[in-house]
Amino acid sequence: MDASEATIDSTYAERKPLVLVVDDDSVHHRLFRLIADRLNVTAKLVSSSEEALRALDAETFDLILMDCRMPGIDGYECTERIRKLENAHKDIPIIAVTACVLPGDREKCMDSGMNDFLGKPFTLEELNAKINQWLPQIA
Repeated sequence: MDASEATIDSTYAERKPLVLVVDDDSVHHRLFRLIADRLNVTAKLVSSSEEALRALDAETFDLILMDCRMPGIDGYECTERIRKLENAHKDIPIIAVTACVLPGDREKCMDSGMNDFLGKPFTLEELNAKINQWLPQIA
């Protein structure tokens, strides 16, 4: 697929999926903002795990893209906290989007409760495939 053709599966045409992006890097925020437009999703961008947990109290998300290394509460601990929530978010798909790509990093993500793993740098097509794989069918 050509990058200009990458888009969310037409199944989601009724409503743009709401994706929570948790990453402390402002450059990554600008990149995700552009990617969200290209993939026809709405991205809520937060810079910390604390902000992510507050956002989950305020809104309903369809998917979380989680950086692993952040100051304070890292992405692993944030995921563990999300999985312990007593609401619908405890089962939300969480994809690690991380530069941590050494042997054992994927397993660490899965052990913390994440559903999938995407190493940085990634292509638009790779992210598109992951999002389409994990988003629930939206009506």
